[in-house]
Amino acid sequence: MRPTSGINGKTQVIFCEQKLERSPYLYMHLKKIDIYRLKIPLCMPVKHFLAEHHFAENIIVKITTRQDVTGFGEGVPREFVTGEKVSESIACLENSLWPRAKGLPIAHPADVLDTLSEILSTEKTDRVPAVCCALESAILDAAGKTWNMSVADFFGPKDQSLCYSAVLPLTPPDVFNGLLRQTRDVGMTQVKIKVGDELDLERLKSARRILGPDVDIRVDANSAWTSGEATGQIEKMMAYGISSVEQPVGAADLDGFLHVAENTTIPIVADESMCTHTDAEQLAKLGEQVIFNLRLSKCGGIQAAHRIYEMGRAHGVASQLGCQVGETSILAAAGQQFALTHELRHLEGAYSRYLLKEDVVDPPVSFGPAGSATPSPWPGLGLVVNEKALDRLAVMHQAIS
Repeated sequence: MRPTSGINGKTQVIFCEQKLERSPYLYMHLKKIDIYRLKIPLCMPVKHFLAEHHFAENIIVKITTRQDVTGFGEGVPREFVTGEKVSESIACLENSLWPRAKGLPIAHPADVLDTLSEILSTEKTDRVPAVCCALESAILDAAGKTWNMSVADFFGPKDQSLCYSAVLPLTPPDVFNGLLRQTRDVGMTQVKIKVGDELDLERLKSARRILGPDVDIRVDANSAWTSGEATGQIEKMMAYGISSVEQPVGAADLDGFLHVAENTTIPIVADESMCTHTDAEQLAKLGEQVIFNLRLSKCGGIQAAHRIYEMGRAHGVASQLGCQVGETSILAAAGQQFALTHELRHLEGAYSRYLLKEDVVDPPVSFGPAGSATPSPWPGLGLVVNEKALDRLAVMHQAIS
């Protein structure tokens, strides 16, 4: 299967018909949705400038087709990033998105992406991106299982290798140095460090000393500075060989972001400033001086993130794939499928075995030495979901036929 450029920017998809011969089903008909709201304790507090997390609050969607094929998807709403509230998002899923999806017959894998576009309007992916991501990835998971394809197969050739970065939160120096040693001992080659307090330079000095000269170190300020503070801090941090700076100023400070990007010699990564396609268009004029931090749950799913990625490429803007603190392996698997078909500067995620006291996937999506990972050979998202764990961790579960 390969994508080709279509009319009016649509993607036409050419599939290998040989795959379809192995499927016992000729079409996919959406019959039922289960919505779970999870609250999962974290193994340790995860702190950055904007928030400190002790629990993960996740929305899991399970789709069942008329042929009793199931698909799972996940979104993690972040009100302080996108304005999305968990309760309002679930209500939108129940009252608007699912009624549009229920009963829709999908006759061929080439119809899957167009059908998803009909269900998930831009207005919805901008307003409730996490539940759009959850519903989209659940439908893609079910479609992949129906036609014996991976989710990545719907988007293009799987020609990208998987190499994850470590991400280190704001912690006291002794804890931070311990995390650095663990990171070094497993051979990680790319590390993102959260910054935004008076210990920033001390942490970077320790990081370079412990990790050595060859590890790619970048920093994420999570909106900690004004534009004037940012340029001064970045100049000091350059002594430690950082490769980029993520979100130095507040999300709404577009002028400040542009000022910082135009007055530094390394790329500035847009995260909280870049949630929607409209946000990305405002920043794309910076070209190679900016990097888009795509997060599937923040952007509204794989298709929405793909559109931002392609628009960025047209302007010379690179992208990296970020993740949500506390995401389970369901969302991590969706990110991995995206990464297989997109050229990314950095890849984050697959941290559940380090951050969650319990995952709902067995085995969890993870990576090995140096951050390397091998994609699952199974169809869809390539997961085995532990539904007993899902029920145990759910603080809300609603089934809608």
